[in-house]
Amino acid sequence: MYTLYSMSGSCSTAIHILLNNLNIPVDIKYREEVDNYSDICPTGQVPALQTENGIMTEGAAIVQYLMDKHQVSILGDKAVFNRWLMFNYATLHPAYSKMFTVNFEMPNGEVKNDFMDLLAKKTSNLWAILDNKLAQQDFIAGTQVSILDYLITIYASWGNVFPEHDIRLGENVIRVIKHVMTLPEFQTAIVKENMQFSIPTLA
Repeated sequence: MYTLYSMSGSCSTAIHILLNNLNIPVDIKYREEVDNYSDICPTGQVPALQTENGIMTEGAAIVQYLMDKHQVSILGDKAVFNRWLMFNYATLHPAYSKMFTVNFEMPNGEVKNDFMDLLAKKTSNLWAILDNKLAQQDFIAGTQVSILDYLITIYASWGNVFPEHDIRLGENVIRVIKHVMTLPEFQTAIVKENMQFSIPTLA
């Protein structure tokens, strides 16, 4: 059994969903309940995964480890899959991280509001890239749901933190998210993490 260090509704939830899909039991420990979490992950970030070989950190590395170890098949070119995995972790996720930082750390006022609108626009542009991709195929990796689709589903929900700022997802992205929301592996994770999930109303 793995131990996944997580925050409910964070990108680590997508790893939880992946483990459910693989029918692999996982013990969820929440970061805020772990006194020495900085000893487990010096950056203080989630996810972190306790494996038989020790602790793994960095979401993309954990995904690749699990897919290799449990021989998760990829339909299509693995290099293309990895490109979109990195788009999720290294491009789309940091776009939201900037918004979180500004939202919680910057004093309220017109400057902050304008900056948040600018960041929302830039984040919408990233979603447009994905939406164009999904106009051509059922899911990001092609004909089957993958961790890529789990990740964008979780990311999309983060827009609920900034309801006054317009982050547009696109109709194809929303189509995929609505499908993922029906999957048993997703529903199991949501219930276990006691998470209220919804797509932002402005999306």
